[in-house]
Amino acid sequence: MTEFTGRYFSKKSTSSLLNKFTVLRNNSIILSLFLLLAFVPVKAQEKAKRREVVVCGTCGRIINANAIFNGGDVNAFSVWVNEHKLYPEEAKKAGIEGRVTTSFTITKEGKLVNVRILRGVHPLLDEEAIRVIESAPQKWEAAINHKGEPIDRDYVFPVIFKLPEE
Repeated sequence: MTEFTGRYFSKKSTSSLLNKFTVLRNNSIILSLFLLLAFVPVKAQEKAKRREVVVCGTCGRIINANAIFNGGDVNAFSVWVNEHKLYPEEAKKAGIEGRVTTSFTITKEGKLVNVRILRGVHPLLDEEAIRVIESAPQKWEAAINHKGEPIDRDYVFPVIFKLPEE
């Protein structure tokens, strides 16, 4: 029971109010922490989808982060290439298939340049691999270094030509 004497609460009622306040404060802190922790992993997952990041094991700083194609995740460029490559008819008729290993550079301005063949399969497939990569939209976000500055980055990218099973 709360005791009221004149203008002030008695000692008994004051300690009761303090206990209630302490419980409310502790509950609100717990609720705040829960809400904070519930949303932090979502933001981290969104960043992880967008950019492959290498973090220092000892200090936890970002060492570097790869370029991003068209605002997508790590596989966005691969999906785009597979949707836009055209299997050369002559290569289909001749039964030629394989993996063309290419290399290119994403500049600090976000441009794809210097496409070249590292390991070819056949001139027909090699030409198509170069064509499809060079025709990609120039919608890249540059790679970043440990200081957060954009940098030029070389990439090795396979273009796989596989004939459908009959």
